[in-house]
Amino acid sequence: MKMKKLLAYTILPVMAFAVFGVSQASAHGWFGPMNNATPEEVAQRQTDMFTQQASLLGISVDAVKQGWAEGKTLSEIATANGISETDLQEKMKSAAKQKLANQLKSLVDKGVITQAQADQRLKVDQERIDNRTGKGHGRGFRGGWF
Repeated sequence: MKMKKLLAYTILPVMAFAVFGVSQASAHGWFGPMNNATPEEVAQRQTDMFTQQASLLGISVDAVKQGWAEGKTLSEIATANGISETDLQEKMKSAAKQKLANQLKSLVDKGVITQAQADQRLKVDQERIDNRTGKGHGRGFRGGWF
């Protein structure tokens, strides 16, 4: 009898996870949002990423593509082009701050938030950016707030 209860208590959570886990995974595709992207969208995202990385590092898009093709991380591409890890972190922080300022300006321009709210948020997020360790910038320079 105890074995049946133990088995029931063990199987129930596993089955619940399986059912809910699969539904969550399938909501965004098995391999994330890119799985549902058209070939044109995939190509555009990759092109944008190459352009952003090249601009960030101050090198050609071709140099970024070559490093990417070789399987190098952004950090490795930077190092190969004479950019130190510290300089890369500073460049990334500066780019993140600029992107944040642009996003907040857009929200103010569209009337979503006030200038005072944008200024307050900018101050908070710039402190967060300044306090980041710089880890996790390996394979891509992604969009979003950070």
